[in-house]
Amino acid sequence: MARFHRLVVAGWIVALVGSALLLPRFQSALTGPPLDVLGSDSYRAQEIMAARFAQPFAEQDLIVFESASLVAGDAVFQNVIGDTLRLVQELPGVVSVISPYDPRADGLISLDGRVATALVGLSGSNANRQAIVPRLIATAEAAQTGDVRIYVTGRSPLIAELVAQEQEDLSRAERLGIPLALLILIVSSGAVVAAGLPIVLALVGVTVTFGVLGAVSSFADFNLFVPNIATMIGLGVGIDYALFIVNRYREELARGVAPGPAVAIAARTAGRTVFFSGFTVLLSLAGLLLVNARIFRELALGAMTAVAVMVLGALTLIPALLAWLGPRVNAFALPGRTQQSVSFGGDRFWGRWARMIMRHPGWWAMAAVVVLLALASPVTRLNLALDTSTSEVGQQSAALGREILEREFNEGRISPLQVVYVSEDGPLDTADLDVIARLSELLANDWAVVNVTSVTTLLDRFAGNHTAETLARAVEVPEAVEAAADLINIGTGGDVAVIRAVPRWSPDSPGPLLLVERVRETMAPAAFAEQQLDAEIIVGGLSAQIVDITAESQRKLPLVVGLVVVLSLVLLALVFRSIAIPIKAIVMNVLSIAAAYGLLVVVFQEGAGAALFDFQPTGATQVYLPLLTFAVLFGLSMDYEVFLLGRIKEEWERTHDNEMAVERGLQRTAAVITAAAAIMVAVFAAFTFARLTEVKSLGFSLAAAVFIDATLIRIILVPAAMQLLGRWNWWFPGWLDRRLPRVDLAD
Repeated sequence: MARFHRLVVAGWIVALVGSALLLPRFQSALTGPPLDVLGSDSYRAQEIMAARFAQPFAEQDLIVFESASLVAGDAVFQNVIGDTLRLVQELPGVVSVISPYDPRADGLISLDGRVATALVGLSGSNANRQAIVPRLIATAEAAQTGDVRIYVTGRSPLIAELVAQEQEDLSRAERLGIPLALLILIVSSGAVVAAGLPIVLALVGVTVTFGVLGAVSSFADFNLFVPNIATMIGLGVGIDYALFIVNRYREELARGVAPGPAVAIAARTAGRTVFFSGFTVLLSLAGLLLVNARIFRELALGAMTAVAVMVLGALTLIPALLAWLGPRVNAFALPGRTQQSVSFGGDRFWGRWARMIMRHPGWWAMAAVVVLLALASPVTRLNLALDTSTSEVGQQSAALGREILEREFNEGRISPLQVVYVSEDGPLDTADLDVIARLSELLANDWAVVNVTSVTTLLDRFAGNHTAETLARAVEVPEAVEAAADLINIGTGGDVAVIRAVPRWSPDSPGPLLLVERVRETMAPAAFAEQQLDAEIIVGGLSAQIVDITAESQRKLPLVVGLVVVLSLVLLALVFRSIAIPIKAIVMNVLSIAAAYGLLVVVFQEGAGAALFDFQPTGATQVYLPLLTFAVLFGLSMDYEVFLLGRIKEEWERTHDNEMAVERGLQRTAAVITAAAAIMVAVFAAFTFARLTEVKSLGFSLAAAVFIDATLIRIILVPAAMQLLGRWNWWFPGWLDRRLPRVDLAD
């Protein structure tokens, strides 16, 4: 690496420039969190509607008209609505517009007449719908007058505002976290140049990560949380990995080793540790790919890309820069600092600390475990849900429009339940229509529903019955075809119907979620009334998606945890040639993660930190946070485990004295671990200043877990447990040792 350092640096400069050019593509492609669970009922319903309707809309948004002086019956009010909708209808991607005065409309005008809503159907992928939103909002706002205010709300408009808020949050976190990380690096390393190298890797690595994701976004969507996750994880591991290598290089310089060989030694020792640590983080994050939901896979891909780029940078860019700098890595040293490595308390302090722990290991281990279990105890109250509120985006058009709808109508109008009836034996006949009518009636009589619209409700209202003959006559009338365009696929077979049920509350509240289960378990079978029809009823819509993704998360949690734990055990056994060390590492990781979960429940779910972190508690934890947090934390915890135990193993192989190995291993790594943890805590904590509660809670839980891991676990529980186990730490069956490949992190 030392011989080709100029070429390596040039390569990274090219990658940086190319990534900067791709960055706008990545940012413009961000979408809302996809709640699709592949193969689920809600996913199938969405796919059927997209494939079988002549004018399918993937999403229905709302235009809200509000006036303080006019009512919907006034001509001026009607003219504003008419003019607006004619302009909206001409926009690309808009495939359906329903006026509040349309015969199909029911309940689109408030009781006092001062608020009216129009329904707008959008087609295309998440990214395409996101692209439509700015023109839709601009068109609507351009048509408003002094008497009538116009707002556009719904899934994509709300997501557009969330994406803008996310980018603001990300910028704020970087402005806070990076300078604080640099300050910690300068104080701990004692030299400005040495402190700057990890920051260089972090900034270059995050930019290159976004560039890679920007290239991938040409054929894949990424949700709005991916940049936060990628930045959070990328900054944390990038700074840590660079710190490990720079610190080992400076140690070698301090021993009198020449710069070239010092780079080689750092790459061979700390570099191997970085590679293995990065691999374990990637392995842990890859567990999220087992969840059959796009949001987990997108978040995993973003985080894995960041980790891979940071590992590559730590193994190539950092050694190249060290080869170029040589002894100048220690330039601009702080006054009074002569030690050419990280110092956070000094080697003597950590040596005394290790001896103190190992004099009474049982008491120290018991105290640490008691504290960890106390912190973890609230996890029994963990309540998983999916909050779709948008209070964080402030006074924007979509948020204001949603607020008006919730005040004047009901919260469920934004995302109605879409119950899809599919006939497998041709066009709908009278028997099929009878089933649809019975299901429509069951829904209309349900306590959680305020409005139901279906092909049979329209036929009953305008023709007095819903027979196949009546439907056949209706499809000959253009106005009737238009009125039912989104309720039956008249032009593409006439074999699919959609029942639209508006719940009384927001789609993420218990009422609509229980309604989904009632439709699936009781209403659908009852609607068939024991008739043997070749047909199927499938429940779709946002509430159904929430039910499905919650079930998928809970179903896959044991699988993800089990697979990650087993593979980690195998990898640790390969590296440390031990049975006890991998088991101990897994148990300690689980304890630290459980403690972080407990704090997450108390601070965010139950609201103990609401005033401090400025959020409104909902009494629930976002359904995807536990799995995501586990995958990230398990991998990050392995970083410190591998770094600490790698040094202990080096000493053990040199001395075969367990107590001395633990003491010297902790003495040589505790300062770096403490500094690295302080940096990671600073980076993660910076995200608690975001406005989006999901980002706040993830940043908090990661910061809390890293703090716990670097204190209670690494500098108390690990040395105490290793002292208690003694030589059993290093026991490994001979037959297994001979058959397994060797992975060496030492020289």
